[in-house]
Amino acid sequence: MTVSGTIGWPARVFATATIVYACILVFMTHYPKPGEFERFLGATPDKTLHFLAYGVLAMLSAGTLATAGRWVPPAVGRLAAALAALGVVDEATQPLFSRAADPLDWVYDCVGIAAGLAVVAACMFAVAAARRPVAPRQ
Repeated sequence: MTVSGTIGWPARVFATATIVYACILVFMTHYPKPGEFERFLGATPDKTLHFLAYGVLAMLSAGTLATAGRWVPPAVGRLAAALAALGVVDEATQPLFSRAADPLDWVYDCVGIAAGLAVVAACMFAVAAARRPVAPRQ
């Protein structure tokens, strides 16, 4: 956070991208005719799409936390739980839109979430390591 207590522009950009992406993701998982997306997605296996979709969502969400200066274990844990809950709700509501719910899709969502958070954690570690002063050689 900045001195004034407001969130800076990088966090706002990540937050906006996260919201837009989440809306697109929910639309695509609830659209009654998923075959219409094949020309954009190709013949990518369904489970791979779930992994990638939720991995990107986790990276954007975690990027929001990181750029807002809130990258701490409790916040990351709450984020992971919230994203996993979104995955459950996403799967559970698909039958309302003539789509099939598959519990295994949720498992791939969660693996994608873990991978996305791990990518951001690795980036945070690398940035912190790069900022550490180098001890002079003796």
